[in-house]
Amino acid sequence: MYDTIFKSATTVVDGEVVVRDVGVTSGRIEKIGTMEKESARREVPCEGRLLMPGAIDMHAHLREPGGTHKEDISSGTAAAVAAGVTTVLDMPNTNPPTTTVSALREKTAIAGRTAHCRIGFFMALTARNVDQLEQAASIPGFAGVKVYLGSTTGNILLTDVDPLETALARVPALFAFHAELESVLQRHKDDVALPDARSHHVLRPPEAVTEGTRLVLEHASRPGLRLHLCHVSTAGELEVLDDTPTASEVTCEVTPHHLRFTHEDAARLDNRIKVNPPVQGKADRKALRAALADGRIQAVATDHAPHTLEEKNRPYPSAPSGVPGLDIMVPWVLRLVQEGKLTIQRAFEVLCSNPARIAGMDDRGRIEEGLDADLALWDLDSTWKVERSDINSRCGWSPFEGDTLAARPLGVWVQGERRV
Repeated sequence: MYDTIFKSATTVVDGEVVVRDVGVTSGRIEKIGTMEKESARREVPCEGRLLMPGAIDMHAHLREPGGTHKEDISSGTAAAVAAGVTTVLDMPNTNPPTTTVSALREKTAIAGRTAHCRIGFFMALTARNVDQLEQAASIPGFAGVKVYLGSTTGNILLTDVDPLETALARVPALFAFHAELESVLQRHKDDVALPDARSHHVLRPPEAVTEGTRLVLEHASRPGLRLHLCHVSTAGELEVLDDTPTASEVTCEVTPHHLRFTHEDAARLDNRIKVNPPVQGKADRKALRAALADGRIQAVATDHAPHTLEEKNRPYPSAPSGVPGLDIMVPWVLRLVQEGKLTIQRAFEVLCSNPARIAGMDDRGRIEEGLDADLALWDLDSTWKVERSDINSRCGWSPFEGDTLAARPLGVWVQGERRV
């Protein structure tokens, strides 16, 4: 007897959209097929509905420790599950930053008590912590190494490439890059006399990320490395990737906010759309959407960076950068499916299977016998108009308010256990 059978679900198996029954036992997908005679403790009718693997968000800032007034591991993972995300990878720019084994263990202990879904933690590379990263590489919960090539929230900027060279040689892990290059940011920091949110993209120009991408690609020819570009935001980065032979060895992600907004939206959203790297022009947005559809961008990730509205309403120089995204990532991508701009197969890839592959999670991310039953059920005939009252993140707001997205999930299961 199965624990759960999902009956007549539309899903993707081996790259094909099919209708299948999916049987789950002890937290794993045991059988995919026609299950007319099998019995289960629970049946979930799925006719006309889409059964996806739980999405994997490779890039979120859950703010614990040090910023729990705007998010913590419990509230962030609860928001994730409510939106169809069953694995979250947390970034290290907390207070204190996650740069030591003890800090990593503190986070994993908190997650063990409070997380509502599966979670992993990046550690930041600094000039003096390669030995700590080596030790962390074998600790459960370690997701990889985050490298900050440009200044942003937190104080873990890396300006010397020597520690990077050392870490790449010694630490067997995924290296994820915030690739705005600090030297370029410094050259442009005084380009606007009276800066505000509408000029944020001028102070942090596309040149910063294209030069940072070139720096990352200089290391891509070394065999065995796992290099990943976070939040690709410009057409220029895509051109650099297209023109560099070793770029095939590097993966990259894009955020919903870079796919949705341009710097023109700052006139309406002000600091609510202040983010690093900035949203850029319409040509950049068009290029990002095309690259998402054709496979040059492998994953969608939120860069979920919650701040309170009180913090965002400060004058531009003191307002923090970052926008929340866990509540809307999967519905936003599925809205592209509804509009015919993305195939169902491609949505499965960018939200589920590709993030699992990039992050080295062989036990999830696909509808496949033997894999963990991290699942979400969706009605692609329904939509959701985003209202502030719907936002589950502790920050309590979203720049996507008023947008029409695919409706939120009908059910979410983590390792076979229903959470929504």
